Amino acid sequence: MSLNEENVREEKRLHIRKQMIEAIAETMDLYGATHSSGQLYGVMFFENRPMTLDEMKTQMNMSKSNMSYAVRSLMESRMVKKLEEKQERKELYAAETNFFTAFQNFFTYKLQREIDVMTGAIDQAMPELTELILQESTSDEERKLALQDLHKLRHAKKYYEWLQNFVYTLEQGDFFEEEPE
Repeated sequence: MSLNEENVREEKRLHIRKQMIEAIAETMDLYGATHSSGQLYGVMFFENRPMTLDEMKTQMNMSKSNMSYAVRSLMESRMVKKLEEKQERKELYAAETNFFTAFQNFFTYKLQREIDVMTGAIDQAMPELTELILQESTSDEERKLALQDLHKLRHAKKYYEWLQNFVYTLEQGDFFEEEPE
């Protein structure tokens, strides 16, 4: 095989990789991650080795602040981890390359944030609505509307209890018992 043929194959592989990185970024964008965080995850996914921030910055052509935000975001969702070892005194980061684990980490993080925000708001609103309903000075119309809101919040609370159980199950990995090898 000639060197030229090898170069053509490498270019084709890199083009395919670039398309996949863009698809990963678009997919993560659908679920609330920034496009650049998705691109960074894709780059790290295909890199097959830990990377320093400088290497990521060079490969992504991003500013240092945007790179730091993207790495921090990916670490929060446990799709990227900082390794104990260093390379020439520089921190090393590695992407989670098992899609089942990456899915599990990403969605448990996002869903838990939603649960925490919404249950906090519901837990604060329900007693306030109840107090409003019980006040003698509340008009019948306002009481009726407050009761409707309270009913909706009770229903929402049940949903978030169900969602919390779903997150616990997802964290346990029970959905992936038949993960293909």
